[in-house]
Amino acid sequence: MQRGCILKHPKTVMKTKMKIFLVCVLGASASFAASGGWTLSDCIARVHTASLKVESAKLNEQQTIVSLDQARDSRYPSLSASVNQSLFDSPFNDVPQDHYKLSLGITGSMNLWDGGATGLTIESRALDRQAAKYNTDLAAMNVKESVMNAYISLLASMEQKTADSASLTVSSAVLEYNTHLYEAGSITKRDYVLAQSDVATSRVALLSAEQAERSAITTLRQLLELPRGDSLIVNAPQMEYQSPEDMGPLPDYESVLKMARESNPGLLADSLSSLAAQKKVTLAGKNNSINVNLGANATTGLQSWESDGYGNQMKLGYTHSLTLGITIPIVDAGETNAKVLGAQVASAQAEVNKKETGKELENNMEQLYLQAVSADAQWDAAKLQVEAEEESFRVAEEQRTAGSLGYTDYLEQKNNLETARSNLTQAKYTSILARHLLDLYTGKY
Repeated sequence: MQRGCILKHPKTVMKTKMKIFLVCVLGASASFAASGGWTLSDCIARVHTASLKVESAKLNEQQTIVSLDQARDSRYPSLSASVNQSLFDSPFNDVPQDHYKLSLGITGSMNLWDGGATGLTIESRALDRQAAKYNTDLAAMNVKESVMNAYISLLASMEQKTADSASLTVSSAVLEYNTHLYEAGSITKRDYVLAQSDVATSRVALLSAEQAERSAITTLRQLLELPRGDSLIVNAPQMEYQSPEDMGPLPDYESVLKMARESNPGLLADSLSSLAAQKKVTLAGKNNSINVNLGANATTGLQSWESDGYGNQMKLGYTHSLTLGITIPIVDAGETNAKVLGAQVASAQAEVNKKETGKELENNMEQLYLQAVSADAQWDAAKLQVEAEEESFRVAEEQRTAGSLGYTDYLEQKNNLETARSNLTQAKYTSILARHLLDLYTGKY
């Protein structure tokens, strides 16, 4: 009778400790919900405004805007004014001299014909501008992917820490109970040492989970460009998911690949860069085109002190001209051919880059899709495994209580259950991450 009462004590302690722990966890969760926190959508939204990589891409985009504006402005006439003043002296000339001259002028020019080079330049730079915008989106998508990895890793480490903390609570209760038994001479030293080892192992596991959590927080904080002193509390409904069904059905692969091709900024940028490169091939051939330029010039001036009629000097000194210049290239020492060949190589390389990007995207989407399918299946399998291990552990507890199961076998079953729960956590968040990445690559973020 006394043995039965004593053997039931660990189970009672474990249940009590677990209740206390769950109350603490639920209380902490309620506190987070009340105070808000960073959702995954909040983190994704911040990427566009805070990421340094995105900011760098935006600066490159601004440079293409400047180049495009410059090309457009080249279609308009140019106009410049000049004011020249000079002091002079002729020391060997006995004629009285004024030693000062003033000349004023205004000059303008306009390109009338350049074989279409200006129009091609504008078109190619407009394509470069659009490609740069997609490159900015690509930089943002890459940062978002890193944010997703860090965020989901943080959730996984938080859930694992909760499980490891509960495990440590149970192990500590068992050790406390076994200490009393050992002091009473009811168990062997081996069982007592195993209980101590189990506590130490649980502490190491909890420490590892805490380190993983801190590492994920640091990574996420740096990706979001948050100051080191800022707290980072997450508000993640994903932690409440119990099965893949909570995320909805997985779409078929062909529709996923189609959406990815239509929305992937890298592929869109490469397509525009390829078109721009083709424009530049044609533009390079315009190097030997006939150019027609219209110019106009007006000048006047005065020589001071020569007389009081400064206005008359300005009038008599005024001249103007109108010039129509035609440039006809004859021999350019192979310069045009070299430019055309160089542009053709660049165009071919752009087309290769586009095809490579398309292949890489297809491979990535296939692997990611298969990972999502596999992760969903592993999640379901891990749930069943946990249920089986929980039942086995329940039986082991009953056998341990009845005295028909040694502590070593009991501890082995306990470790099996903890391993199954850890595998479930890993499978759960691998599945969640795969689903979010599919959403990212299909343009839903």
